[in-house]
Amino acid sequence: MKRGLITVLVLFSLALSFLPCSGQEVAPEESPPEKKFTSLHKSLLFPGWGQLVEKRYIEGVAFLSAEIFALYQVFSYNHRGNNAYAQYKDAGSVADAVHHRQMTEDYDKKRNQYLLVAAGVWVINLIDIYFIMKNKNDKGKNLRLKFESGKNKSLAFTVSYRF
Repeated sequence: MKRGLITVLVLFSLALSFLPCSGQEVAPEESPPEKKFTSLHKSLLFPGWGQLVEKRYIEGVAFLSAEIFALYQVFSYNHRGNNAYAQYKDAGSVADAVHHRQMTEDYDKKRNQYLLVAAGVWVINLIDIYFIMKNKNDKGKNLRLKFESGKNKSLAFTVSYRF
């Protein structure tokens, strides 16, 4: 009987020892740094958006217009190619089938060319916004003026130039 009571008391004390004390202060967890949706991210999603945010309206409109035009042409030639392919499948003669098959290939080739143009606009846009952001972040870092006072009441003036 005593042995069972001692076992219960030991188990109860062990269980209580694992519970957190109410008087302990818990350090607040550090929140992760806030991630900003920068102009580079916006241009990554759609060309010209980052330039417009950076108030470079001519570049932004140019990239935006070029990308919209190229994507419009992609969808237009894709639709034309699908129609030509449907006419190819329904052709009544060999001459019509050859003609519509050639049209399908031509439309597909033009669609692929405009896809390449759209990708090129996107890449050039990213290069442009990268340099805009780099120059924006590096402004004022090339020439630095610094005043310091020492322990023995001396003053120091430092000029540094980084290139």
